[in-house]
Amino acid sequence: MAPDMDRRGFLCGVALLSVGSLVSMEEAVAATGFKVLSNGKVEVDLASNPALSKVGGVVRIDGVNSGAIAVIRTSKSAKGFSAIDLACTHQGFTVERMGSGWTCPEHGARYSVTGKKVSGLANGPLKNLPVSVKGKKLTVG
Repeated sequence: MAPDMDRRGFLCGVALLSVGSLVSMEEAVAATGFKVLSNGKVEVDLASNPALSKVGGVVRIDGVNSGAIAVIRTSKSAKGFSAIDLACTHQGFTVERMGSGWTCPEHGARYSVTGKKVSGLANGPLKNLPVSVKGKKLTVG
């Protein structure tokens, strides 16, 4: 404890840091209103996924080509979305949402929310997937 800090100030600071760490531990919301098309592409109903209505919103879709993908709202533009394959570029384990990005639970590789390599054994960024938007439908692949 700093010499000029009293016990109450110290405890308040610790409490504030604890709350801040809880708030930053966001999870990707499981997507609803999506279907895997016969051509392997994924169609997502934007109206069924309120997390994608705000910039920074993320939904996760499991069971796509034996893996998982994430759709991220990157801007307020009608076409402001990106999608990434959630297979770690080190050994293919599915990364998990942790804080403001993604982390490989097996080897600790870290990525930004949009898939850019931050640290660890990853061989590069998470794979970006093509996205198209028509009205309230978003297609990945």
